[in-house]
Amino acid sequence: MFLRRIPLHILLALVVGAILVGPAVAQTYNDAMTWYDGGEGKLSLAPTPVTNLSSIVFAGTTTQKDLLVTVTKEGAEAHSAHIPLAADGSFNVLYLIKGGIGTYAITFFGSPQKGSAKYQGLGVFTLTVAEVLPAELLNLELNGKISEFVDKVLGSTVGRGECWDLAQEALDTNLADWTRPLTFGLPLDPERAEIKAGDIVQFRNLKTTEQLSDKTTRWETLGSPDHTAVIYKVLGKKHYTLAHQNVRGKRRVITSDINLAKATSGEYWIYRPVALMVRQ
Repeated sequence: MFLRRIPLHILLALVVGAILVGPAVAQTYNDAMTWYDGGEGKLSLAPTPVTNLSSIVFAGTTTQKDLLVTVTKEGAEAHSAHIPLAADGSFNVLYLIKGGIGTYAITFFGSPQKGSAKYQGLGVFTLTVAEVLPAELLNLELNGKISEFVDKVLGSTVGRGECWDLAQEALDTNLADWTRPLTFGLPLDPERAEIKAGDIVQFRNLKTTEQLSDKTTRWETLGSPDHTAVIYKVLGKKHYTLAHQNVRGKRRVITSDINLAKATSGEYWIYRPVALMVRQ
């Protein structure tokens, strides 16, 4: 693919107050973007501050309906995410680079169709990170935002009505750091960690057996083989109210209780949703 180097002069330095920890850090500025053929006319970046604090503001406009950024550290796996676009194609987010000190390639891709599987390379530049991201931003929790999303969609169908669609849309809407298909954030140990509303749980062939007070037995099966749910309320240790869909014959978001202390077979994993980007 033909490449040509176009200067991109940086005019503005912006330091996000939440990131400032200790004395001010010297800033460097990206002064050139390498555009892929045809990319320059499809993406316009505002002056882009490049700080040493493992974060960068992506702001500007695009003619594309879908904008993807890939952040790649030398010798590490690429990390891709969709940048949220306003109706006029504008965007403004703070991207949290979590790979630590090193050199990164920042590549933008676009598609004229939202949700397309095909993207065109637009442009790329290099970022040098000299300091690690502060701990409070490295694992910036999204539990409250995930719970707010679930409250808004209770009783309605999200996406196709599949169980996974609820978690996917809740995470993407809130710019979460997760890896498709089933790594929904930071893995938690339910024996030791504090589980919260807004955490996401993945089941595989899980069965519970519970003796009720009226001496009857209740069986519950989640996952055939897999099922995804959001923890809506914490009722006790391993005892939760779940928000989920495509369960009990309903393809809309409902709530139901489960006591995982009564699990008799199968597996489950719980994840803490954390941010990858922050809207500005």
